[in-house]
Amino acid sequence: MVEHALTADGLTRQKYRGLVYGVGGLAILGLLAGFVLDQHFAGTIIYLLGAWTAGGIAVLAPVWSKATLQDERDWELHNRASGILVGITMVIGLSMFPALYVLDAGSYIEITGPVSGIVVTLSALFLLYGVCLGIAKRRI
Repeated sequence: MVEHALTADGLTRQKYRGLVYGVGGLAILGLLAGFVLDQHFAGTIIYLLGAWTAGGIAVLAPVWSKATLQDERDWELHNRASGILVGITMVIGLSMFPALYVLDAGSYIEITGPVSGIVVTLSALFLLYGVCLGIAKRRI
């Protein structure tokens, strides 16, 4: 498949990726600029608008475009990356969090608010992953 071939609607895989990553990158730069210039609210607004715009393009362009913007290679890469992320997070979580709670119960360490936040966030991630996995299994 030639990535530079122009389609009937003018959108190629390369333009699609450039547009999504470009808008996302500008959103991040807007957030950082707002932080540096002490304009936190403006930076946050720019970031949210850019993130939602990039996400909308990423989801809707393949649906509305006549061009093949995503194929099995993209899905395979996405599945591998997701599996690696969940696997690494699981190994870190299962190997560290129970030990932290035992050490906290023995008064060797104290689990602070940020650590509790990380535990809750990772737990929510795994619950959400389980729900998504269940939905995906039902659709197959």
